Amino acid sequence: MTLLDRYVGRIVAGAFGASLLFFVFLSILIDMLNSLPKYVDRATDMGTSGWSLAVDLASYYASLVPVVFTTVTPFVTVIACMFAVARLQNSNETVAMLFTGRSIHRVLAPMLLCGVCAGLAMAACWQWIVPHVAQTIATSEARMRRGSAVQENVVVEVRGEVDKRLRAKEYDPVTRTMRGVSMLVEGVLALETTLTEAVAATWDPVQRDWRLEQGKLVTRGGEVPQTWLQRSDLTPEVLLAQGRDTIDPELLSYSELFALAEARSTRTDVRLALHRHFTYPLANVLLLLLALPFAIRYERGSRIDRLLIAIGLCAGYTVFDITCQNLGQHGLHPVVAAWSPPIVFGALGIVLFGSTRT
Repeated sequence: MTLLDRYVGRIVAGAFGASLLFFVFLSILIDMLNSLPKYVDRATDMGTSGWSLAVDLASYYASLVPVVFTTVTPFVTVIACMFAVARLQNSNETVAMLFTGRSIHRVLAPMLLCGVCAGLAMAACWQWIVPHVAQTIATSEARMRRGSAVQENVVVEVRGEVDKRLRAKEYDPVTRTMRGVSMLVEGVLALETTLTEAVAATWDPVQRDWRLEQGKLVTRGGEVPQTWLQRSDLTPEVLLAQGRDTIDPELLSYSELFALAEARSTRTDVRLALHRHFTYPLANVLLLLLALPFAIRYERGSRIDRLLIAIGLCAGYTVFDITCQNLGQHGLHPVVAAWSPPIVFGALGIVLFGSTRT
């Protein structure tokens, strides 16, 4: 990277940081204004103090920041680069760079590099940060919306020589109690398959196992009473971390989505989320290819019409992406739904960027 690249990169980095703070603050503010009346009503009904509600809100929105980052980053990247181009052109620095023998594409290269770095940051956030806050988000939402932290439809699977599938209709992490418990154990032979059922199961820290209420073990030979679940590996912490059916697939990591897509091959939302984890970070570069050609101008006068066209193209990408997501949930193949926006708008962006006058 040359001196000019570093100079342009510093301008883009400053604009990116300012735009990111603005978008994160705006997203959280909008969500808070929309949801705060419901949270206050629920806190009033449950007799929760204002201080407790404030703590819950602070914890919830702090854990929501990584999720907001993965949502708004493509638009932050575009706006930051548009501001950087406007600054360079208003001070006539773009023309000076062109006089050194650089093409406009080479001048804009640091901005495209910014888009690549932003996409990689989104992927890293999805893999290593968002999954760690997903359970906190689900628990906080349940506490503020329903007045309790009870999770519904908790499913945990262990695959190997013996497959174990546990499902609980409800799980209360405060009392460490599951309700409506069923665990299917599939062995190599059909005769080895067993089903454990119970009305409830409570974690016993001394025995390090789940004590069953009205538990029974069902085999081909009949039913026998069962007192313990016999899953010492399934601690409350593991259950809370792996019970992912209550969590939006968009909040899962790449590895978790791969495992869940294999275990739940019929869940369209999981397959769609898996492919969008690859296609949505590409929007950081694709939207730049669409918008930057309209930000560059050499004539005098207003450039508002070109900026409006660039904003319209970005809005068109967003609308098309949302439409494909909805169609992917209702019959359209997840691969087609996830990859159509980057293919269509990516081809258009390459043509526009390649035809930029220099």
